[in-house]
Formats: sequence, C-alpha cells, structure tokens
Amino acid sequence: MLNRRLSLIALVLCFVLIIGMVAYTDAEPFKVKLTLFERFIVLGLLPPKASFTTMLILQKLQMELAPTNEEHEAAGLIDLPTGGVTVDPEKGWDKVEPKEIVFVGVAKTLVIKALEKLDKEENITAQHMSVYIKFIIGEEEEVKELEIFEKEEKKEGE
Repeated sequence: MLNRRLSLIALVLCFVLIIGMVAYTDAEPFKVKLTLFERFIVLGLLPPKASFTTMLILQKLQMELAPTNEEHEAAGLIDLPTGGVTVDPEKGWDKVEPKEIVFVGVAKTLVIKALEKLDKEENITAQHMSVYIKFIIGEEEEVKELEIFEKEEKKEGE
C-alpha cells in the first residue's frame, strides 16, 4: 500500500515537472537593454523568497544584473550604510554602457508583477519610470502615444 502511494506521488511529481519544463521552454525570452541604474532598480524589485525552482532562475538573473568589478570601478559605486548604492559624482551611472539582459518566463513575470503592484498602490517613483516603460509599456510607439496622451492631459488641466 505504501509503495503504491509513493509510486502515485512520484508519478504526479514527474507530471508536474514535465509541465513546468514545457512551460519554461515555451516561454519567449524577453531581451532588454538596461543601464546600470535600471539594473539596480530591477534587483530591488525581485522577491527575497520564492519556490526552489524560481530561486534558481532568480539567482542566475541576479548574477546578470549585478555589476562586474569593472562596472563597479567605472561608475565609482559607493555602498551606503542603509543598504543602498550611490555613485562617485566624478564618475557616474552613465560611465557604464547599457547591458542586454535576457529575462526568461517567471523572471519577467515577477518584475512585471512587482511594478504593477507599485502602480496599483501608487508607489511608482521617478526611479521606476524607465524600467516601467521597458517592461510594462514596451514598444517605442507606445511610449510616444503615452507622451502624446500626457501632453493632451496637461492641456485639458489648464
């Protein structure tokens, strides 16, 4: 009886793994160029806890988002006692070229959910704007439409 239950559990787990792998391979990778500053913003949006499989994906993503030693030196990154990061004013964020990051399946979804939550709670800041545009709004045409909409909104408010 115990062996039968264990076999059934193993079968169900295999089925779940197969479905997860199919969903993972079917996921279209999302490629986006992020500045060093935007990479830090995205790092701050990632959840500190998740399932084991999700954490494996997030660890890989965190390694891609984190600055290299060369980028750290070029921007003059300074760790703040509060846990944040700033840059040497003589160097700056713009000393590091934008880097193309590939977000696969759940990684992109987690960033989008975090941004949508911030938006729903009306907690989007100026720091989030470029990341929000790249992940939520997306295409450049849509950004232009948003700019036109905002200009029209200002005219109506005057």
